[in-house]
Amino acid sequence: MFESIELNIIGATLLSFVLSILIIPSLINIAEIRHLYDATNERKSHTGSIPNLAGIAIFGSFVISFCLFGFFNESEIKYLIGALCFVFMIGAKDDIVELTPYKKFLGQFIAASVVVYLGDVRLTSLYGIMGISDIPYYFSLAFSIVTSVFIINAFNLIDGVNWLAGGVSLVVSLSFGTWFYTHGFYDYAIMSACIFGAILAFLKYNYSPAKIFLGDSGSLSLGLLTATMAIEFIELSAQQVYASANMPFHVTSGPAMAIAILIIPIFDTLRVFTLRLLNKRSPFSPDRSHHHHRLLDLGFTHEQTSGILVATNIVFIFLTYQLQFLRTAYLIPIIFSVALVFSYLLFNLKFSKKKLNTHPTI
Repeated sequence: MFESIELNIIGATLLSFVLSILIIPSLINIAEIRHLYDATNERKSHTGSIPNLAGIAIFGSFVISFCLFGFFNESEIKYLIGALCFVFMIGAKDDIVELTPYKKFLGQFIAASVVVYLGDVRLTSLYGIMGISDIPYYFSLAFSIVTSVFIINAFNLIDGVNWLAGGVSLVVSLSFGTWFYTHGFYDYAIMSACIFGAILAFLKYNYSPAKIFLGDSGSLSLGLLTATMAIEFIELSAQQVYASANMPFHVTSGPAMAIAILIIPIFDTLRVFTLRLLNKRSPFSPDRSHHHHRLLDLGFTHEQTSGILVATNIVFIFLTYQLQFLRTAYLIPIIFSVALVFSYLLFNLKFSKKKLNTHPTI
């Protein structure tokens, strides 16, 4: 819309924010009229009848803002938008009529395949991990699809307390968006701005007592967008290692930095899936073994729980950026080791905090 990239980024952020903050109240009213609420059960951390349709506002705000302000210089964007529409519909269906985990997984797999295969958004190397660099084309496709589906699921799984998925999305969009902007990848910078604006508006209505939840339509959409940005960030940062050495926010270990930016959803999902498999259960079987459940059980409120985890996420990003002089093959194990220590300490605390704030509905 504007010739200046900065004006496009500002315009995309403001428009997505305004659209989201105007649409969400209407969705809350519609949910009350039609009785479209998130079901409560023993593993949910909220009580009362609360709609879970915010994903509609996030999706609509993002698509409108990105179509108006994006440059569409990247050929893969059209495939991403198509896949996004598909995964949004899968999530919206699940928000209204609950789908089985396997049907949702199939939808995620199809959406990820469209972006990876048709859009050619894929990881082409292991960057020295286990001594492997370049990888064969078909292994690249399979590995990238699995990675994308994993990230989509990871975002879906952390959407369990107020502000958490939204707070992590703000950190992710700001981190990736800053790098894309400073290195001249403007479509992805604008994409990040659209996400940032829409999520910022959503957080206003997700504060306890929450008036609306993100829902699967929102978490799955954010997961797909995040997976695409993460893969593009890793690939593009590898190409820019020498060309952009003097640029701000220069990254020499793209895979490690991407993991640090996504450490909360990635590590929590890896941990939960591993524990379920060790207990001979389906990795998709629900329980209360996530980090946010543990913090709630210790007595922290939803916002305090989200604040602790988002702050931890920021610390990981800062430490990884400072340790970039280490090779990727060494830095990634260090990141996961620190995350493992954090998780061990959290789940072995004998401390119980008295809640500072209580709400009848969260």
